[in-house]
Amino acid sequence: MKNKGLRFTILLLITLGWIILMRTMTAPLNQGSILTFEFIGTAANAELFLNKLEALGHTELMTLSIYLDFIFPLLYGATFFYGSAWACGRLDKDHPLNKFRILSNMVLIAVVCDFLENLSLLQLINSGPDDLYAGAAFSFATIKFLLLAIVLLHLLITILISAKREAK
Repeated sequence: MKNKGLRFTILLLITLGWIILMRTMTAPLNQGSILTFEFIGTAANAELFLNKLEALGHTELMTLSIYLDFIFPLLYGATFFYGSAWACGRLDKDHPLNKFRILSNMVLIAVVCDFLENLSLLQLINSGPDDLYAGAAFSFATIKFLLLAIVLLHLLITILISAKREAK
């Protein structure tokens, strides 16, 4: 358990460091614009967004951000994987929340969705607005964030349960 907790902690710090590095390398790009682009949804919205991005001179920064984001899923995926392993290891084997295999599969699916989302976003930038790619980015981002929210919620609940048990 200690080894998994240590790996989780190290990976969490590396992931946070990568976030800081990504933000530094893509400054002055507004980080909120990345989320906006992920959930753009339609070709018409993508065209408006990309035109505004071009007017600001931030198209290259957005492209760089997406390329850097191909590394990020590997980092957060490993972090969530070891975090889930550590959290599940703190529970009794027969506890209803001890579902590491399900959680690790959810993390893997989220990582794949992130890669596919990034490919869709690059297609929107490089090939021009298209409903297929805008819709794909939206769908993959939605699935990714939903799965990661479930895994994070599980991690937090499991930590609270195990802390409460250890306090007794």
